[in-house]
Amino acid sequence: MKNIILLLIAFVSISSLFVSCDEDEWSNGDPAYDHVYYVGFEDWADYKNSVKFNVNQGDTVGIPVQFFSENALTVDVVTYYYIAGDLQLGVDFEVVDASGSALIPDSNGAFSLIWPEATKGVQRVYVKALSTGATGSFLVQTFDPADAEGISYTNTVNNVTNDYEVRAFTQNYKVTVNIK
Repeated sequence: MKNIILLLIAFVSISSLFVSCDEDEWSNGDPAYDHVYYVGFEDWADYKNSVKFNVNQGDTVGIPVQFFSENALTVDVVTYYYIAGDLQLGVDFEVVDASGSALIPDSNGAFSLIWPEATKGVQRVYVKALSTGATGSFLVQTFDPADAEGISYTNTVNNVTNDYEVRAFTQNYKVTVNIK
């Protein structure tokens, strides 16, 4: 009988540990994280960032980018993406808007996506392969390829202002675009 009571007490004690676990909240109640947001490509593969998009000469591909937010702002949030690789922007391919107009990167080589009032959602980065006959691949990524520190678990910042911080995922920071 004593063994049964001890076994029952052990079972109840261990069970209470599982019952008391709660789902994590966005910022775990820490106001310092109220306006920290995340951006990454909507399609996830593995830890090797192996998502690929194929596009034929003259065609356009839309790459979905997801913005994670649980707290709205009164200002718009800007996130950035970059192009890296051997194919040449403006020669072999263009980054375009939804209507097909060519976009121009800023002086740092960044293209931007604007998220009105920090509203979560999905937008697309459009890449048009120009009919030059060039084939190959390049990367679209949420980290500046010129950043000397590079992507790491300690360097995840995509954009910081006085109003917000946007972080990118290390697992999901780039996709490969193949022009065929």
